[in-house]
Amino acid sequence: MKVGTRFPSAHRSLMRRVAIAASIVPLAIVPATAWAQSPAYELSGGAISPDQVARGEAAFMTNCSGCHGDDLRSIDSNAPDLRGPSFQYGWVDTPLSEKFEKITSTMPPGLAGSLSDQTYADIMAFILATNGVAPSEGELPGDGEALAAYVVNQP
Repeated sequence: MKVGTRFPSAHRSLMRRVAIAASIVPLAIVPATAWAQSPAYELSGGAISPDQVARGEAAFMTNCSGCHGDDLRSIDSNAPDLRGPSFQYGWVDTPLSEKFEKITSTMPPGLAGSLSDQTYADIMAFILATNGVAPSEGELPGDGEALAAYVVNQP
């Protein structure tokens, strides 16, 4: 084909379809990417500190990650994920006192209650931070009754 000649109409039609598809695909990807990002949560009734989150992470890695995984995604079929949809449907809009009672009375398996109440609260702070609760000033108390005032909310 000589320079300056036009492509046959079938070829132009194909090129037009490719160009249209190339312009539509990014429009479909942007909403899917935005939807896949984890939502941030707020903690009403109190706060978690960066220090408490760090203590909780250390305790979690020692006592919990063997079943719940280093990234809070279960590696044991008997242990639930502690992030993503499992967190959203199990922790949001529920007083933290309920989670505290469950964790202190059942975890770690076979050694329930073997950690201090404050260590359990620190682990909860790590779980909250991993799921998008922003650390600030204050700490979760290692007291189930006091934790009744703490609730995770979606903004």
